[in-house]
Amino acid sequence: MASSEVQLTQQPETVILEDEGPFLCSACQGSTDPSYQMYNLYLTGVFMPLVGMVGLIGNCIVVRVYLSRTQRAHSSSIYLAALACSDFFLILTALFLFVLEAWRHHNQPFVAWLYVNGTPFVFPMASVFQTSSVYFCVAAAVDCFISVVLPSLKEMCCTPHRAKITVMIIMMFCFLYNIPHAFEVEKVSCWDEAANSTSSQICPTSFRNNVLYYTIYYTYMYTSFLAVGPLCLLIVINVCVVFMVFMKSKSRPTTDLSNKLNK
Repeated sequence: MASSEVQLTQQPETVILEDEGPFLCSACQGSTDPSYQMYNLYLTGVFMPLVGMVGLIGNCIVVRVYLSRTQRAHSSSIYLAALACSDFFLILTALFLFVLEAWRHHNQPFVAWLYVNGTPFVFPMASVFQTSSVYFCVAAAVDCFISVVLPSLKEMCCTPHRAKITVMIIMMFCFLYNIPHAFEVEKVSCWDEAANSTSSQICPTSFRNNVLYYTIYYTYMYTSFLAVGPLCLLIVINVCVVFMVFMKSKSRPTTDLSNKLNK
């Protein structure tokens, strides 16, 4: 899986025409098949914005609810509001990257210009919000774990003030972790065969195509920090919470019965 993606991103280095011809814009394009581009336009360019708008509205409602006067007094509300904010901006960046990419191939010069010039800045931000969404979810789960499994630590750890500090620390970590993404794509000049003129395209940099970098950052670090690691942690936390709730509910009838007998 990893090797195939590396080969795909290394294509731009091998598509220079003979006799030192121009660099083709299609070299960095996923597919030039017209039927696929039309399919991608309907799916990504039309359907995705509709779903994205629902997500944006939903996350705005979530933020409004959890930051209300009654809810923001709970640490869990701070984490859930932060998660909704992160998801909101993640959807925005995804709409920029995917929707504009789908439309720019259909005689939309302004959309193409906006995509090519904006992607080097939007792509790293999308990675930041993807990471923060994962860790805000983990933070909310840890907060629930402490409240249910370790109630003695609840007053010390599960406070709105500590939750806000944790949110800021998570965001700092997400920005630092995703700095390499800022050096992965670049705007390049190329030759557009369809328009028979020079144009611009977004292509992976040599830094992104470096096999050692890809292996360490995408294979090992991504698996540890964004995929398997957080997933395993969430599974363990949820199992512990469910087990503790089950044990408490199982012991409650016995306690109630003993209280009645004592009376």
